[in-house]
Amino acid sequence: MILNALIFIIEFIGGILTNSLALISDAMHNLSDFFTLMLSYAASKIVLWKSNSQKSYGYVRVEIFAAFINALTLVIIGAYIIYEGIGRFLNPEPVAGLWMIIIAVVSLIVNTASTLILKKDAHYNLNVKSAYLHLLVDAFESVAVIIIGIFIYWQNWYILDPIISVAIGAFVIISAWSILAETVNILTEGTPKGIDLDAVANFISSFPEVENVHHIHIWGLSSQFRALSAHLVVKDQLISQGRIITKKIEAELQKKFSINHPTLQLESTVCGEQETIVNINHSESKQQ
Repeated sequence: MILNALIFIIEFIGGILTNSLALISDAMHNLSDFFTLMLSYAASKIVLWKSNSQKSYGYVRVEIFAAFINALTLVIIGAYIIYEGIGRFLNPEPVAGLWMIIIAVVSLIVNTASTLILKKDAHYNLNVKSAYLHLLVDAFESVAVIIIGIFIYWQNWYILDPIISVAIGAFVIISAWSILAETVNILTEGTPKGIDLDAVANFISSFPEVENVHHIHIWGLSSQFRALSAHLVVKDQLISQGRIITKKIEAELQKKFSINHPTLQLESTVCGEQETIVNINHSESKQQ
């Protein structure tokens, strides 16, 4: 957070002094990184709070809200950078190329260091991934600004400054869109990415004890918390025997689909409710 705050100050002042829209665009992105890291850090602490009567699942979804806000911020910033770039493209202005290069090199060093700090955890946590993505995009932006700065210093190609700004804005939007879509899917309790609802239902029904699967729902509370609820029709039996069945299915769901919070309701006949998400009946084929 400290590194990104310093880079914002350096790039913003440098962008004004050198008249470089590319530097100012990168500075604004670094400012968003500062707030992104603050939000991500706060979310990573809040998620550790214990569950209570008001929040029975705890606060695991706070990280998803943080990732959503971070990704949405990136999209807005990207759109603004494109807007400013188009305006400058119509009226190119002189830019101090040498200072533009020096400032961009400093920015690249800091962004690379920040990216390496978060790289390890970005593979396991959507919240950290969104923060990591912010910093990674900034590192690529710094490289682009350095290259453009060289051409401006060498050939006075001032038109490249707004061109790279528009390219940065487009890259920011594209890089953030997948995270934005994934967080919206989680917040609307959609089926987690990479899971086929019908495939899970068929997998459960493949167990010989299960005659019918219906009312199956799969959703994610966070990028690491996948929940499932389903009604299973089995032969009328003791609760203790039914528990053996559900325990076996739960273990296999965790192993095959990474579903770590399944809730399986056993029934001896299909319940009378009409609204059914998935209804698979293999009892006849199993009898044959």
